Amino acid sequence: MGEAPNISELTAEERHLIALLRQGPQSVRGLAEALRISAEQIQDILQGLNRKVGIVPLFRYDTLRYGLAE
Repeated sequence: MGEAPNISELTAEERHLIALLRQGPQSVRGLAEALRISAEQIQDILQGLNRKVGIVPLFRYDTLRYGLAE
């Protein structure tokens, strides 16, 4: 992963997603509801965040969830 990104390089949405993902794996739907944006927007934010900090896809109870690669 390299160095941790500078917090100022992260968007407000990315910082909010990190806070949610630190609580445990989250589904796209759950993240979208928490941020009150569409699932498609969450997917885009997750892709950008994956390039910056690393996101891990996990399957729990037949549901795809995401967690931080910490």
